Amino acid sequence: MVLIQLYTRYNRVWIPDAEQVWKSAEIVKDFHYGDDSLQLLLENGTELKLPVDSSPPELPPLRNPDILVGENDLTALSYLHEPAVLHNLKVRFLESKIIYTYCGIILVALNPYKQIHIYGDAIIHAYSGQNMGDMDPHIFAVAEEAYKQMARDHKNQSIIISGESGAGKTVSARYAMRYFAVVSKSGSKTQVEDKVLASNPITEAIGNAKTIRNDNSSRFGKFTEISFDNRYRIIGANMRTYLLEKSRVVFQAESERNYHIFYQMCACAHLPQFKALKLLSADEFNYTGIGGDIIIEGVDDRKGMEETQQTFSLLGLKEDFQSDVFKVLAAILHLGNVEIKSSGDDRSTISHSDSHLHIFCELLSVRADDLMRWLCNRKLVLVAETVVKPLHKDRAVNSRDALAKRIYAHLFDCVINKINKALQVPGKQHAFVGVLDIYGFETFDINSFEQFCINYANEKLQQQFNLHVFKLEQEEYMKEDIPWTLIDFYDNQPVIDLIEAKMGILDLLDEECLFPQGTDQSWLQKLFNYLDGNPLFERPKLSNETFVIQHFADKVEYQCKGFLEKNRDTLYEELVAVLRVSKFAFLAQFFQDEGPSVPNIKGIKVKPARPGVKSTNKQLRASVGAKFCSSLSLLMETLNATTPHYVRCIKPNDEKLPFEYDSGRVVQQLRACGVLETIRISAQSYPSRWTYFEFYSRYSILMTNEEASISDKTLACKDVLQRLIQDPNQYKFGRTKIFLRAGQVAYLEKLRLDRLRGACITVQKYVRGWIQRRNYQRLRQAAILIQHYIRGKKTIRKAVSAANLKQGWSAVVIQRYWRGFRIKKSYQTRVTDLQSQVDGLIIKKQSMEKMFEASSKEQQEKFDQIKMTLLEDKETQARLRKTAESNLEIQRKEHDKELGFLKEELRKLKDERISLQMKLEDGDQMTADLQDQVAQLTKHVKVIPDLRRDLSNLQNLKQTIDRKMMQHSEEARAKLHDISRLLTGSVVKEEVILGLTADYSEKTYEAEDLLAAFTGLEKATRTLENHRKEQKERYETQLEGLKQKVDYLQNENSSLHTLFTEKNNVNENIRQEVCRLSSENCVIPELKVQISELQRQKHECEVLVEEQRKELEEKAAEMKNNLQKRVEEASSKCRHFEEQAEGLEEVKTTLQDQIRDLQEDNAHLSKQLQMERDAKIRLRLEAAELSSRNLDFEGQLDQKERVIKQLENQMISLETAQKSSSPGPKHYLGMLECNKEDESRLIQKLILDLKPKGVAVNMIPVLPSYILFMCIRYADFLNDEEKLLSFMNATITAIKKVTTNHQNDLALLSFWLSNMYQLLNCLKQYSGEEEFSKQSTPRQLNNCLQNFDLSDHQQVVSDLAICIYHQFISAMERALTPAIVPGMLEHESLQGISSMKPRGFIKRSNKNNQDTETYTITFIIQRLSHFYTSMTQHGTEPQIVKQVVKQLLFHIGATTLNNLLLRKDMCSCRKGMQIRCNISYLEEWLQEKDLQNCHLIDTLKPLTEAAWLLQVSKSTDDDAKAITETCVELNTVQIVKILNSYTPMDAFEKRVASSFVRKVQSLRQDHDSSAQLMMDANYRFPVTFPFCSSSQALELLQVPNSLHLDFLTMI
Repeated sequence: MVLIQLYTRYNRVWIPDAEQVWKSAEIVKDFHYGDDSLQLLLENGTELKLPVDSSPPELPPLRNPDILVGENDLTALSYLHEPAVLHNLKVRFLESKIIYTYCGIILVALNPYKQIHIYGDAIIHAYSGQNMGDMDPHIFAVAEEAYKQMARDHKNQSIIISGESGAGKTVSARYAMRYFAVVSKSGSKTQVEDKVLASNPITEAIGNAKTIRNDNSSRFGKFTEISFDNRYRIIGANMRTYLLEKSRVVFQAESERNYHIFYQMCACAHLPQFKALKLLSADEFNYTGIGGDIIIEGVDDRKGMEETQQTFSLLGLKEDFQSDVFKVLAAILHLGNVEIKSSGDDRSTISHSDSHLHIFCELLSVRADDLMRWLCNRKLVLVAETVVKPLHKDRAVNSRDALAKRIYAHLFDCVINKINKALQVPGKQHAFVGVLDIYGFETFDINSFEQFCINYANEKLQQQFNLHVFKLEQEEYMKEDIPWTLIDFYDNQPVIDLIEAKMGILDLLDEECLFPQGTDQSWLQKLFNYLDGNPLFERPKLSNETFVIQHFADKVEYQCKGFLEKNRDTLYEELVAVLRVSKFAFLAQFFQDEGPSVPNIKGIKVKPARPGVKSTNKQLRASVGAKFCSSLSLLMETLNATTPHYVRCIKPNDEKLPFEYDSGRVVQQLRACGVLETIRISAQSYPSRWTYFEFYSRYSILMTNEEASISDKTLACKDVLQRLIQDPNQYKFGRTKIFLRAGQVAYLEKLRLDRLRGACITVQKYVRGWIQRRNYQRLRQAAILIQHYIRGKKTIRKAVSAANLKQGWSAVVIQRYWRGFRIKKSYQTRVTDLQSQVDGLIIKKQSMEKMFEASSKEQQEKFDQIKMTLLEDKETQARLRKTAESNLEIQRKEHDKELGFLKEELRKLKDERISLQMKLEDGDQMTADLQDQVAQLTKHVKVIPDLRRDLSNLQNLKQTIDRKMMQHSEEARAKLHDISRLLTGSVVKEEVILGLTADYSEKTYEAEDLLAAFTGLEKATRTLENHRKEQKERYETQLEGLKQKVDYLQNENSSLHTLFTEKNNVNENIRQEVCRLSSENCVIPELKVQISELQRQKHECEVLVEEQRKELEEKAAEMKNNLQKRVEEASSKCRHFEEQAEGLEEVKTTLQDQIRDLQEDNAHLSKQLQMERDAKIRLRLEAAELSSRNLDFEGQLDQKERVIKQLENQMISLETAQKSSSPGPKHYLGMLECNKEDESRLIQKLILDLKPKGVAVNMIPVLPSYILFMCIRYADFLNDEEKLLSFMNATITAIKKVTTNHQNDLALLSFWLSNMYQLLNCLKQYSGEEEFSKQSTPRQLNNCLQNFDLSDHQQVVSDLAICIYHQFISAMERALTPAIVPGMLEHESLQGISSMKPRGFIKRSNKNNQDTETYTITFIIQRLSHFYTSMTQHGTEPQIVKQVVKQLLFHIGATTLNNLLLRKDMCSCRKGMQIRCNISYLEEWLQEKDLQNCHLIDTLKPLTEAAWLLQVSKSTDDDAKAITETCVELNTVQIVKILNSYTPMDAFEKRVASSFVRKVQSLRQDHDSSAQLMMDANYRFPVTFPFCSSSQALELLQVPNSLHLDFLTMI
């Protein structure tokens, strides 16, 4: 068996201990199957031989490897048992100073009894949005999990906080509610979040008290439902309370206090608002001084009262209500001081002079006599009479105390109801999160009815908890497709049945309460009689007043004394009646309805998991036990309808000492709160669960080469696990995880450690061998060298003698002379060679001087040629420029003349148009008259055959009509004579004839009527002759006007053309008929031409009106001549008129061609004008470019030939003189004229509709700012303050609008940030102030603002620029934040250095973690590059770019450090290396962008120091000094947090000792300036906009056509 194999030497186990519960021991000798003992070595050095049963061996629990000790989740431990849990909590609490630990789905919270800095808003924001398990355990993580599941699953949530008194339940509930209030901040005016938090001080004041175990113990259960809307923002809250400890009002144990509110009032008795209450010191009241301890160390009751009153006001509870509450509370205190004396046997009395009684009656407005009477007497209603029975003193005191308790209970309920009403906000509840702050399992020396109810409630909660844990385990197994096997877990249903079932403890208690003579002893006897056979119920052998119940947590012995009285909670009706008739309405309403109240559950309809206990009668329902059962049943229904989250609060010691750990007390609470049961359930199955990726990362070192070469990591994990663990029952392979039995992770860790130890030994072997080999070689070389010198010295000693010395000296002399001879000879030869070389060099120098002179002349000639060429080019350019400018000036003048002429013509056309319209109106009137006449004539017209026949039929019809006209010639003349008489007396204008055919399309005529019409028209023609002369001038004027307004008439004729097309055929037939009639008379052709002209006017355009006027004049003259001549000449005149019609048609065509030519010429001129403007611009740009090129060329010549420097200067001065002497082009003033009506168009096109991308690429990036400023200058130039203010306000408003509507558009924000900065610089540079004008050119100084001081507008523009800057920063932070922690902290840039560790089972909020995007440091750098590119493209000032990068780096560093401080699993040496590597990538990016010298990387110093701190040695005093000197950016709290959180990744690393941490703290005492744990990641460095003078000349700026700002005019 694998577990037995782990009982080897050096492994450690846990053995029971009386003081420490468990203590550690090391195995001295390997244990083998069949051994009868286990040899151990205790930590104090004592050897122990532990007996072991041989079959099966019951070995002590193994101790987890040190690497697993201190884990965030207890379920991550390889060995899951009680000592492992106890030790892990101890290590985290004492060494790491961590109070929170996960145990699966439970958050275990140890009370530190000390203020710790882990609850700030920065911590809340750090946990917001995080998955449970990613960060260190915290109450905020549980609250975030509940909030996230509510939003994701749309299901109500509940947080169940339990624990002993003093364990920190109230504080935990307060922080949970504070988390919801912060993360769901709605910003509404109701401030409902603040009200929810404000309810805590009030409920604590009236419901909390000092006990032996806790200074702020909640003496009631509280379930707070925090309501959320569909956007998951808090909209209200509702509070339900359970089992208020009313007995505390009248009695407290020694060293305990009453409820806080009483002491707060007594501390403020001297204040004016409390004078009327006649309060005394707290020790002078019986109800507050009975415990003997009225002061809590470190608590100021006066400040507590101020906070209570402030929260009353915040909740909207007015001073009148507060005053009423304080009156009732003061009356309760005075009631306790009412002295009841004994007056004989079974009688009691109260003195009439009792001052406290009178104060009580005065405050509550009740009759003193009645109260005195019924406090000492009781009314008995018999069958025949009513008897008043005196009460014994003890009964009277109990009656007084019962009255006080009842009043306080009603007051408590009233305040809670008021708070609930204040927390209700209009709006529909979408979901809620309930926070249950309820008492934990309690066992004291004396346990009464309150402890019984509390433990009963905990039994119900424990049952619900067991079922939920069992359900989660089952879901996890089913999700991973692992066969589910039933796990045995403790079911406490028998205990619950013992309490609540029929004939159970509560049922027998209620039954006994029905009997007036029932006593506690009689009830206890019934318990013994009915429950004696129940194994969970015991009868003590040494006491007849107690009974024992075997609860889930422990055995509890209850005192039966007081059970019946507390269950009845009786108050005599006579006292209730006295208070019911009180004139104090606030008090009287308490006793109007004494029926049992059912807590409001806000309409929650859920199906209970178990049916509640039903009451049998009214009296039973009214008992306290029945009420508690009912409310507890409703609570369980609510909890079963929600997703529960558990927080178990633990007291580490009973003395309330900070960070002191009592193992005995802790393990007792762990057993009671279900933590160990959770561990037991997990240990029975597969508690260790690893994903395949985590397993591969951790244990790939154990793989063989074949297994490591498998590409599929899942398959590789399966192969290595099957090879290492032979028993397949010890593990299971799920879909995404590997499930391991308890102890298997420790076994794998042992194998991994053995492999690493073997590798280390191998490395050490080779390193040690290399060191020894190197030392040996050094020694050998030294020995050889010593031998060499010694041997040489010996040889010298042997060789030295007088003869040898003489010979040696002679040899030296000979050598000296010989060498001197050789040197002299060599010197002479050398001198000769040097002389010849010098001569050659002189000759070469002369030749080179000649070549240099020739080259200089040649270069001089070339330079002169270049200079002449440049001068000629400049002169040519100047001539061309002058020519072009003169041509342009001439063309501009011609265009101006043409424009003036056209404007004059346009004005005339407008006048002509008006007159023509008037004439047309007159013509329409005449046409209407003529139509009336035609209507009279057409009564006798025969129906003409179908006019839509083809042309051949019409010709036949013409011949027929001609014959008829010849026959009726006589008759036509007669009729003509008659019509002439009718028309002679009136004036007929030309429009009469033109209107004859207006309605022809709607009527039908006959031949006889047409003859009559012909005769009438002949007479009308003669009448028109009389008016010809006076119409002639008018027609000529109209003709001239119609030529100019042909376009306008065409537009008007289009509408007529629509109507005309429907009747075209009919009009055409009528025209043909009239033409045929013209063969008999000259008037008929005239009518034909007129009708033809009218048809052309309707069909083509009314331009032909002018032609019709001419034609009418000619026709009128011809009609006059033809009438004077013979009738037989009509046919010839008809042909003549037809020729004229053809001529007019040609004239019309000619006029149309002329109009088109004019239009084309006009368009051509416009294009030519635009081309000339563009040509001017291009010429200017080319001239500027040529000038710059010339300057560049001159600079190059200056670098190459320094000799011609002076000539170049002369040339430049000559060019300057030429420029000054020659007349220049026209200079602009650098202003843009923008009319008032065009202001909105400018704002729309330049701001609202502008696309930054095109502007940045094709133009100057800050061009809009220059355009806006040039418009401002024009308003200043006009001295128009109204225009200036209007334009500035419109501009600011539009920019605010466009930036607000695009808060995530980085390009747009960057663009407008640059433009606002440039506009601010322009306002300063051209303001005329000396400090801003130092670098301005003379032309720029001339362009300064003249009339207005825009300093106020500078501030407005500066504020807007700052606002855009912060919007830009926020947008970048939103885009960058999701990648910071994964990229900087979690991503492992260094390959081969893995910091993966085993994790526990924690329910994740995100169900598909694998689908989320993976962020790396490369992604962060890419985002930074994108931001940088966007800023540079839009012309952002480099100083502003540096500030932006500095802010982003600070945000990256602060976010990473904050997350590191809250993640113990990340505090390791390897993770420090990874972080430092990622920081180096950021440094490289800064170098790439040339930002390394700006000290921007200093913003990452805190993170750099944290990474260094993780890597450095942390053991000696020198290490502590180095840490103190190096970590200057980190405060002591952060350093201590990192040191305490440091986690070894292998057995080769060591934890940081507590003594070392204390040493660092002592050295850092004088270094601290802040005690905050978290950095403010949202901090903003102050932004500054340095003034930067612009060299851009405003007069040279051109507005591109792509901006469509042609309505702006350059001034």
